Amino acid sequence: MSYTLRGTSYLLHWLGWSPQVPQRRTGERDEEATATWGKRPGRAR
Repeated sequence: MSYTLRGTSYLLHWLGWSPQVPQRRTGERDEEATATWGKRPGRAR
């Protein structure tokens, strides 16, 4: 079975999915803050 690009797009839309493109990383990213972000007390996981 094979789908065209348009057919795949239509099928995903019908299933409730949306096209998502990952965002670029910022040049000013703070790696230390990013590493400790999920480790803060009281943060629900």
